[in-house]
Amino acid sequence: MKLALNTLPRGKSEQIFDSVAQLQHDKSIEWKPLRLELKLGIDRQGQNFYLNGSVSCTGLFICEAGMEEFEATLESNFKVMLTFDSKYLEGYEGDEIIQIPAHESEFDLYPLVHDSVLLAIPISHVCSDDCEAGKALKQKLEIEVEPDERWAKLKDMFNE
Repeated sequence: MKLALNTLPRGKSEQIFDSVAQLQHDKSIEWKPLRLELKLGIDRQGQNFYLNGSVSCTGLFICEAGMEEFEATLESNFKVMLTFDSKYLEGYEGDEIIQIPAHESEFDLYPLVHDSVLLAIPISHVCSDDCEAGKALKQKLEIEVEPDERWAKLKDMFNE
């Protein structure tokens, strides 16, 4: 996913990228990417490029509760400023700024998309809130514990 910087018009423009090939060949991804769409808003102001990306990625994941495969779509956004001029590195107060080497004509968007997609994965990624396989597994793993008789008197201590 390369952005040709020297062909971008001044002012605002938009580009759409839909190739999932790089994600599919990435060995660091532990799930199967199926579809990807990156809507990239670009605002070129002189030597600066303000990128506003909206990423939607559909993939096959393994449910952490039921251990079954399911399809889900991850949504995320990123904002980045690209600049050729190092003077902007100190004064910029946006999300992220990247200095592009002089005379560079392309910028690789893949690291931004990769990080954006991976950060969109929930900490606990399950197929649904009421995952039946997860409930069944949880019931199998629960151990019925009988309360210790020595502590039984404390149970009703604050009920008076």
